[in-house]
Amino acid sequence: MTCTHVRHVAPLATLLLLTHHAALAQESSGQPATTSVQLETLSVESRNPAAGRVGQGEAGGLPKAFSGGQVARGSRLGILGNRDYMRTPFSTASYTEKTIRDLQAVSVGDVLTRTDPSVRASIGSGNRYDALTIRGFRVDNREFALNGLYGLVPDYRIDPAPLERIEVLKGPAAFLFGTAISGSIAGTVNVVTKRAGEEPLNRATVDYASTTRGGAELDVARRYGDAKQIGVRINGAGLGGATPIDRTAQRNGVGSLALDYDGDRLRLFLDVIYQHDAYDAQTRGGNPAQGLRVPRAPDPRRNMSQTFDFSRADSLTTLGRAEFDLTSNITLFAALGGNRFTYDKQENPAFTLLDRTGRTKVNSIFQTGDTATLSGETGARARFDTGWIKHEAVFTTTYLDQDLTLGQITYPNYDSNLYAPVRLAWPGQPKAAFPRGRASYDRMTSYAVADTMSVADGLVELMVGARRQEIELGTYAPVTGLLTSTYDKSATTPAFGLVVRPTEVLSVYANAVQGLTALKPPGSAVNTAQTFPPARSRQYEIGTKLDFKTFGATLAAFQITQPAGNVDPVTHVFSVGGTQRNRGFEGTIFGEVVPDLRVIAGATLLDARWRRTRGGLYDGNPATGAPRFQATAGLEWDTPVMRGLTAIATVVYTGASYAGTTFTNLPFSKIPDWTTLDLGLRYATLLQDRPVTLRATMSNVTDNHFWIANPNGALILGAPRTVWLSASIDF
Repeated sequence: MTCTHVRHVAPLATLLLLTHHAALAQESSGQPATTSVQLETLSVESRNPAAGRVGQGEAGGLPKAFSGGQVARGSRLGILGNRDYMRTPFSTASYTEKTIRDLQAVSVGDVLTRTDPSVRASIGSGNRYDALTIRGFRVDNREFALNGLYGLVPDYRIDPAPLERIEVLKGPAAFLFGTAISGSIAGTVNVVTKRAGEEPLNRATVDYASTTRGGAELDVARRYGDAKQIGVRINGAGLGGATPIDRTAQRNGVGSLALDYDGDRLRLFLDVIYQHDAYDAQTRGGNPAQGLRVPRAPDPRRNMSQTFDFSRADSLTTLGRAEFDLTSNITLFAALGGNRFTYDKQENPAFTLLDRTGRTKVNSIFQTGDTATLSGETGARARFDTGWIKHEAVFTTTYLDQDLTLGQITYPNYDSNLYAPVRLAWPGQPKAAFPRGRASYDRMTSYAVADTMSVADGLVELMVGARRQEIELGTYAPVTGLLTSTYDKSATTPAFGLVVRPTEVLSVYANAVQGLTALKPPGSAVNTAQTFPPARSRQYEIGTKLDFKTFGATLAAFQITQPAGNVDPVTHVFSVGGTQRNRGFEGTIFGEVVPDLRVIAGATLLDARWRRTRGGLYDGNPATGAPRFQATAGLEWDTPVMRGLTAIATVVYTGASYAGTTFTNLPFSKIPDWTTLDLGLRYATLLQDRPVTLRATMSNVTDNHFWIANPNGALILGAPRTVWLSASIDF
């Protein structure tokens, strides 16, 4: 073991030994004995108000978790509300607040990459924002939903401290959630905020992350009233310091307030969340030159960014929701939220990798702007019977209004190298600029109806529905501020889902759903201001689910087709042409498979290729950033060595894929496969009757250097070895 490893392991060993010896000392001194306990008994779940009522939004309550508390038994499916996963005709997963804490996660992408075989983070750890790949398609952070509504999360990243659940739906979600700003072709992530539980909560946590990052979190919850109908939960967290990446530092903070009222017929909910993110010398990705064989990945600690690069972002979100039981079978609901996101940043948006020696061409741009969003929904849910058929029907309308402003200064390009980055004192004289002004707007209105019909006491459930989506888009010229392009069209997306449950253990499901995506030209195109009509993606999926009470398993086969666009290499004009078809299989297993052993594992086999290109010229080319095979295996073992001590191991494997633009580039730029290993320990005990949990994780233990291929064609460096320590106490 190297000296570096000893330095990393020493703090963990010290924490564990001190805690264990403190417990022994108490016993020997005659004080009340300190008893170690399993971590599961320390979990505090949010309250499930009005469980079992017809309302399936907040009122349906959070679905319970499988044994071990890592994965929930259901999730929110937009218009359908909270549903048990065995009654869901879609591929879903819901990860609990316990999983978020135990992974010591700092982002939503971090959680999903280490738990879900179909999901990978497509942005580096030193970047200012988050993005995912789901079933081979990219999903940006700004496309995530908050408590079922789009447009209310920060554009860059979501701090997980205020979150109770992270839910992922695989497949187009236009019917269930409405159309996201960028489409969410292959999936939607919905984050659920914390609520006050039945028991009071006072939890303090201190954190350390290499190289010199420190932080703390405070989580307090209470319920008031004769029937504990009023809930208050306050959460605050911060983390700051130097990261393992050269000259990259971060300062992140979040504060949240969650209020709820659970009356006999009326339920009210309010969330207020403020988040601040600051980065110095944040890292960015790049694009390989056409046909370039990508060289080996450099040490990710080498930072190509400059000392004058920075990012500052602030987000304020307010979301209110109300539900009223008109009768025992009819519930009315409404929600309204707003988000204001502001930012200033200077960075190299994307370097160009020129050759195998690592030479790069780098640009530098300063940008300032903001995003103002208003998002809401209204609707009604009802239960009724027609003969021997039971119905759960819902009608809803949604509205999203978003305005963006942007100002920019462009500086001269400069030369650098992956393996020996060039250091600049300043960016140079600006070569172009335009003042901050209105950049674009998005107006989205939808009307949706769905009916879930069940027969034979739930043996067969058929879901049918449709959503009418009205999309209005516009862009403005950066200098004059004149409206340069508009789009105002409508489209209807139908959906069908079938669940057959012959036994309590087994369910078989199928679905056919669609999504809408606004295709936008990239910055390299000459027609960046042009707006294209939404493209219609389609998914067909069949699968099975197993429920063994303490653990579950799934197996699914799917196909997603998405019309796409490309930039002509000669004219540099972006146009719509060709279809990306992603076809594959995925399987998962999660929960406590045997006593004291918990697992979250799975694998995805994917074939992502181009079809119907002009003249068939590029038919069969592989899609970028879509590995043929991915696997994730996370294990937790409650060891017999010391009561309350849990050993943790996570292996993430991602197969080879392609970068650049495989739609036109020959030969392709292939990225090798990569594997990471994370190891950790968790120790749960009681000190003077107060629950204490110590956690330690070393991610990328082998310090593997690897490229991540982004579906947009970019190259991203994987994270270096990092150590995470935390100690929490409930008081």
